[in-house]
Amino acid sequence: MRATVMIIEFCHVLRGLGVRVSTSEILDCAEALLQQNWMDRQQIRATFQATLIKRFEDIPVFQQAFTTFFSVGGRGQNSRDSQEIQQQEMVEVNTQLTFQGTELDIPDQLKQVYRKIPSEDRQRIRNFLEKTASGHNVDTKFQSILEKTMIGSLEYWRRQLGEKEEKIFPVQLSGDARVDEMVEATAKELQSELQALLQQDMKSIDDKDVPLMRKLIKQMAKKLSHKLSRRYRRTFGAKNLDLRRTIRHNMRYGGIMLQVKYRAQSKSKPKVLLLCDVSGSMARYAIFVLQFLYSLASHIDQMESFIFAEDVERMTKKFRKEQVFADSMSAIMTQSIQWGKGTDLSKSLFTLCNNYAKILHPSTVVIILSDTKTINSEAAARELVILKKRVRQIVWLNTLPAQEWSRHKTTELFQKSAWMFPCNTLADLDKVLQSQVFHLIA
Repeated sequence: MRATVMIIEFCHVLRGLGVRVSTSEILDCAEALLQQNWMDRQQIRATFQATLIKRFEDIPVFQQAFTTFFSVGGRGQNSRDSQEIQQQEMVEVNTQLTFQGTELDIPDQLKQVYRKIPSEDRQRIRNFLEKTASGHNVDTKFQSILEKTMIGSLEYWRRQLGEKEEKIFPVQLSGDARVDEMVEATAKELQSELQALLQQDMKSIDDKDVPLMRKLIKQMAKKLSHKLSRRYRRTFGAKNLDLRRTIRHNMRYGGIMLQVKYRAQSKSKPKVLLLCDVSGSMARYAIFVLQFLYSLASHIDQMESFIFAEDVERMTKKFRKEQVFADSMSAIMTQSIQWGKGTDLSKSLFTLCNNYAKILHPSTVVIILSDTKTINSEAAARELVILKKRVRQIVWLNTLPAQEWSRHKTTELFQKSAWMFPCNTLADLDKVLQSQVFHLIA
């Protein structure tokens, strides 16, 4: 019975970390564990992973969750010690947040915020309370005013801490204190790993970090896709209420809602053409950035995908949205005649402009992923000028670190025709798509 409860709790931890676990898989796991030696930790780990984990990118999440959940004393003495420490800290908080010896009526959530505030700022709050309580003509009736002041101050700090502690790895808490403790502890470890991966050059990422990298890429794409889905246009049909336009329009009637305005999701999005360099020096970057854009493809109308090295090669049909990315990528790498060769951007752009002229429109945004290293750079610059005249904008994601741009004349040469941004880390990529460039493809 105790083992069953433990299995269920562990599955709740996985769900809180975003891993999909069904009831049938929990039953399969329980049945498989009956046949295992519970003293063999590696055997138990392998059984859990084989029955519960379906996606490649969930493996590092599972491994960290398993380590946290089944650590020595992790669910026993350590858990009780942690709860006792929290209780002691809350007693200290209640002692500090008082007025003339009486505890202030402040919600527990805001007291938790007070615990996280830097020590010097907590000291300022205590000094404020002491000076206020010892002021002239201050009686107990002033306590309610002070409580409102403290609540407002702690609400401000909650917002500030929320901005500083932006979570790359979101979690979903269940309300069960023991499960939530494990979820938060695991997420904290994963958060630090993801933060390091964000800043690491994509070319130097180890194979063992690829699953976690994929997890991060999907989360980034999901966050950006939510912004895409919130873009609206005006409509005369009764779709979604446009509260701002409704209030503004009815100001002439004294604020009485005589006319209601509506909005609907915008359906007119620019076409996007991706041109990805897959030469020997770029192949590693291409895999990660293609996955990012692949995750956004379902939110971008008529996305065209090309790869290039010695020449350009169309990949739109092979880059199907309904196919698993790993399968699409495998097919591209094995069937492409360009993957891993040298770079001739001038020939690639010439082929694009002449053989695929029908898909180049004034509404097309061209995204080029390349380190700008190519033969025939002067000819490539001329072809880039020709391409720019046919499309809306050219966005160049340069995988060279920004501090190295001055060493390569091609960077300055191509910047004359393209909007160029550094993109050698995922943090760079996220920054680009959070900027004005994102509005071009949104």
